[in-house]
Amino acid sequence: MRRLFGVLPGPAPVRVLLMIILFAVGLVALGFLFDAAGDLLDNGGTIG
Repeated sequence: MRRLFGVLPGPAPVRVLLMIILFAVGLVALGFLFDAAGDLLDNGGTIG
């Protein structure tokens, strides 16, 4: 985390904003990954 923070350009407030943006993009990408994995693994059966 610190290494990534040090690599980002700009002053500290800009770096913090970039970290927040990167974190949000990562969460969205993770959501799409889980959604795709759920569609791939779903056998189409019913519950119960």
